[in-house]
Amino acid sequence: MADDLKSFIDNYIRQQVAGAGTQTGYRPVLVGYASAYDPLWGELRQVADPNHALPADMLPGARSAVAFFLPFERSVVKSNRGGRAPSPEWALAYRETNALINRILQGLPPALLENFGVRASAAPATWNFDPVTMSCTWSHKSACAIAGLGSFGLHHLLITDAGSAGRCGSLVVDAALEPTPRITKERCVYFESGECSYCIGACPAGAIHPSADAKLSLDKQACWAHIQAVSDDDCCGKCSTGPCAFGSSVRRPRTTTT
Repeated sequence: MADDLKSFIDNYIRQQVAGAGTQTGYRPVLVGYASAYDPLWGELRQVADPNHALPADMLPGARSAVAFFLPFERSVVKSNRGGRAPSPEWALAYRETNALINRILQGLPPALLENFGVRASAAPATWNFDPVTMSCTWSHKSACAIAGLGSFGLHHLLITDAGSAGRCGSLVVDAALEPTPRITKERCVYFESGECSYCIGACPAGAIHPSADAKLSLDKQACWAHIQAVSDDDCCGKCSTGPCAFGSSVRRPRTTTT
């Protein structure tokens, strides 16, 4: 049943994206899976937020997490290069994609219950964070990382094999699903060799700083203050329009699996 369940989830997400009717276009969707018992969930309480929810907090009896990444089409990314405010195309993509992710997260749980007797639960696509501490009670980006879809860059965005320009979604289920293998490779060129600083220069707020310690590389308060000043849609996205927008450009990846 697990294979049929994963196939159903994959197809549901891809069909929802294909039939979304949005002006925004997307490159192929990425879907990944993680065990609800993966120790990385607990580590989020040290590196992200001491109150970050565990899968079992989201759904008693949770056994797995499903995560997906919707990468924007190239024209959306290119439209947002330069300037201080998000381009109209980027702002529209942000709004439409959040709404699309929420439709997926609202529609998939009843579909799973009806077809497989599987319970599921999810947090909204955005705004489940504290604007004072700038931390979330459930991070969709972190769920995607734990589910093997990517790793974090200097700009604190998830860099997937389809890049960083897109939006993440996730949910937890009470079914055991085979986790997606996490490939141990550095996807951020700055962390790999120090040779890329695009996101530092692209940030209109000057909020990204060169640092080997990822915790020190982003001034979240400066980032948020800029977003509030230039966008009614709570978005910016300038830092995700560089070399890592469409994939990792690291030349010497490691391929050890964990």
